[in-house]
Amino acid sequence: MVRGLLNFGGVVATGAGLHTLLAGGKSFPPWRPASPMVEGELRFYSAFYVAYGQLLLRTARREDLGPETLRPLAAALFLGGLGRAAAWRTVGKPHPFQRALLAVELALPPLVMVDPRRKRVEDGQSWHGLRFPRAPIRRPTS
Repeated sequence: MVRGLLNFGGVVATGAGLHTLLAGGKSFPPWRPASPMVEGELRFYSAFYVAYGQLLLRTARREDLGPETLRPLAAALFLGGLGRAAAWRTVGKPHPFQRALLAVELALPPLVMVDPRRKRVEDGQSWHGLRFPRAPIRRPTS
C-alpha cells in the first residue's frame, strides 16, 4: 500500500508540476494567467513539485521504506498543506479541488510520521505491512 501511494503521489506531483511549469496560472482554477510576478514564482516553484514527484517515484522503488525514509517526504507534504491552509486563512476559501488536496496534505503525513507501535522496527518485524531485515553493522577496521 505504501509503495502504491508513493507511486500515485509521484505521478500526480510530477504531472501537475510539469503542467504548471508550462501553463502557469492557467493550470488551475480559475484557469487564467496571474500577474507577471506570480507567474514567475509559480512556474519556478513548480519545478520543485516535479522534483518531489520524482523523489516519490524513486523512493517507491527502494527496498527500505522505513520511517527514516518516509518521514522527510511526509513532512514536506504536510508543510505544503500548512502553506495552503495559510493561504485559505489570509486570502479566502480555495476551489473545492484544492480543499480536497488540503485534506490529503494534512491528514496523510501524520499517519506516516507516527509509528503506531511507538518502538523501533526490529529485524523481522513489520511497519505498515512491510518487513525490514536488520542492516549489517559495519565496524571500523584498525
